[in-house]
Amino acid sequence: MLNQQDISRLRQMVAEAKQAAIVAHINPDGDAVGATMALQGYLQQFHPHLTVQAVFPNQPPAFLMWVEGAKSSFCFATDKEKTLQYLQQCDLIFFVDFNNVDRLEELGARMRHLTARKVLIDHHPQPDDGFDLEFSDPSMSATCELMYLIMDALGDAKKLSVATAEALYMGILTDTGSFSYGIQTPSTFRVAADLMALGIDKNAVASRVFDSYSEHRVRLLGYTLKDKMMVYPEHKAAYIYLSRQELNDYHFEVGDTESFVNYPLSIKGIELSAFLYESLDASHIRVSLRSRGKNISVNELARTHFKGGGHFNAAGGKFFGTLAQCCTYFEGILQTIK
Repeated sequence: MLNQQDISRLRQMVAEAKQAAIVAHINPDGDAVGATMALQGYLQQFHPHLTVQAVFPNQPPAFLMWVEGAKSSFCFATDKEKTLQYLQQCDLIFFVDFNNVDRLEELGARMRHLTARKVLIDHHPQPDDGFDLEFSDPSMSATCELMYLIMDALGDAKKLSVATAEALYMGILTDTGSFSYGIQTPSTFRVAADLMALGIDKNAVASRVFDSYSEHRVRLLGYTLKDKMMVYPEHKAAYIYLSRQELNDYHFEVGDTESFVNYPLSIKGIELSAFLYESLDASHIRVSLRSRGKNISVNELARTHFKGGGHFNAAGGKFFGTLAQCCTYFEGILQTIK
């Protein structure tokens, strides 16, 4: 339930601000892109006095860039000077779909000294301190669901543009796996119905997201499942692993491995899945974790073993070592899970 005092504070902050930025986490997924672009569209529609700009630490996947305004967003990785100059002039910054500034990596370190008011809108547990205003609710299936409810509390949800509604729907669709997981309450379906009532084409949104992969991505998935998946029925677990060379062999682009970690969970009896892959510069191993049911908290696994975190059933982190060492380490973890 949203706190009306917080809604009033948000309304006042926006009214007083002159320049704002909306920042998403590194390697932005559908919920991050959807929430960022929806908030930008909302502010442009209802608060035209405010200069507002979406900011991504690195480039979002191509199959998410159809959302209105995404192609004109700032990308820190490709234009650091322009991005930092804009942020330094902001008096209001929104942080969406993450709750720890460390998730911005280099951009986060460069932002710590900024004096702008900071507003958090997120659905991950255990938010960091340091925000002037927090909208944090782990019961939400997606940040986009929470974003819609905030817009509704502000009295504007029924007047949203179709483009903003599409961005919100995309975030909910992707973070729930097409409404198959991560849904905590009936609110998710009510919000989706409200967005449909605004005139979105839900089938077109799904097609833009799930039916626009490259041939290289599909072949990489086939190779991964055939040759790079380890299954441990005795532990109800499986993991897949890819080296930087293997990713390069299939002309990897950002977003190509999105949802790979979910595939082992489609095996009967498997409750825990991991995807281990070398980072772009091969300096560490990125770890993506998923579970199903209520027996295994991958949030706890990520925080304990991989300097990360997330949700009960979806989390991630990093391992500093070789890919082979990470695989061995993960296999050791399986021995401790009861």
